[in-house]
Amino acid sequence: MRGLIEESEELIEEQAGDAALICAAQKVEHYEIAAYSSLRFWASLLDEPAAARLLAQTFYEEKDTDQKLNDIAAIVISLEESKEHAEQE
Repeated sequence: MRGLIEESEELIEEQAGDAALICAAQKVEHYEIAAYSSLRFWASLLDEPAAARLLAQTFYEEKDTDQKLNDIAAIVISLEESKEHAEQE
């Protein structure tokens, strides 16, 4: 996780803008999705249904957040392209 944060800070410094920030946030989300997916599976294997349910809930929350970031990224990229197009004209 520390490496992801450092990489994200570098990305944001190198590429100012909302798209870089969203990219960094999505990298963290994907890490969290992978972690909760594995933990949910292990809880099931250990016959811990309550823990598996909580981990599944968190897993789906992280996936929802990732989808929201995708939606925001699409808007940001569209706005940035529109701005560039207007500047070129």
